[in-house]
Amino acid sequence: MLLALFMAPVAMGATTEEKTTTDESQGLLMNGFWDNWYISIDGGASVFMSPYDNNLEFTNRIAPNASLNFGKWWTPIFGTRIGLDYMSANGAAILGSAFGYQEALIDGSNDLHKQKFHGLRPHLDGMVDLVNLFGGYSPTRVYSLVIYGGFGYGYGWADGNNISDGMWNVELRGGLINSFHVSKQVDINIEFKLSKYDSGLCGEGRAVQNWHNLNASANVGIAYKFRKRDWTAPVIPVVEPTVCKYSDAEGDALVAQLRDANARIKDLEQQLADCQTPVTQVVEEDPAVTVYFSINQSTVRSGDRQVLRALAQSMKENPDQKYVITGYADSQTGTPEINARLREARAKAVYKLLVSYGANPDQLTTTVDTNPLNKFNYVLDRAATIKFAK
Repeated sequence: MLLALFMAPVAMGATTEEKTTTDESQGLLMNGFWDNWYISIDGGASVFMSPYDNNLEFTNRIAPNASLNFGKWWTPIFGTRIGLDYMSANGAAILGSAFGYQEALIDGSNDLHKQKFHGLRPHLDGMVDLVNLFGGYSPTRVYSLVIYGGFGYGYGWADGNNISDGMWNVELRGGLINSFHVSKQVDINIEFKLSKYDSGLCGEGRAVQNWHNLNASANVGIAYKFRKRDWTAPVIPVVEPTVCKYSDAEGDALVAQLRDANARIKDLEQQLADCQTPVTQVVEEDPAVTVYFSINQSTVRSGDRQVLRALAQSMKENPDQKYVITGYADSQTGTPEINARLREARAKAVYKLLVSYGANPDQLTTTVDTNPLNKFNYVLDRAATIKFAK
């Protein structure tokens, strides 16, 4: 018994070429060692803070500083940099244990003096991009907030009447970098840093390693990013859904076909009821229902779903009848692997819909057929058939 109800619109010039795109949400690949390096230079002002500096006016304590850095981002989130800092400090110190003192701050005082000194320190920092960490990487982002921490070791020397030629000391450092991406190559940075030093620079005694000498700075600078500057995302296939739109006339035609299908199903039910002996063989080779699909698709369209809903009702009313669902694919397009997947997917799609509409799974069997369904037009091979089991 034959009943082919619907045929999908097809594009005769279809191609099997697979389209791809990149998607950062799927994760990022690590770039090479020589990628994502940069160099930066900045300068600004700093204020040194030690136990005696509050005896000097704040404006007189402001001193210049500068920094040169060379760094690399290992991922969009984590990076490191090495650099060289120059700093100078204006403050107050006790005569006899600090270096760089000048005239006395207070008339007649022999203890508290003005102090000025300089420092040059190589440093190593670890960096975290907070925007990429919490917001995900985006190649079009124009702002990043970077937090960093590290250490340095360097030499300090003084101006004026030194009582010491110089001093080596360790620095612990941390800060924030506001980075504005003005182009793919250039960033403008506004950096805030706080450093702590281990030596008694201001008269508290070098033997006391108390770490309470602080230096706060604010700098503005520029960074140049060497190639490669962005990050590689995985390449994934693009699946373009087929959108089918029906006119009113096409919708009316589908309703009429569904009405005819229901009538045919009732006729089949009557023929089964009139049989005096069990049906042991179905001699007809043609399917009871054929569902057609678009190229490279296994989704059943809404019109065909109505037909399957009616067929499922018939199956429930004839629980002893078995059915075979066979998946097909045209051999003119696609690779053998793709077509094998499509045959299986189309048969399973019809099976799942029939079961969801109430058909007993024990009445249904799925299979695939690699032979053509229609020898005249390979487009009609993009289908799944439902036959009475023999």
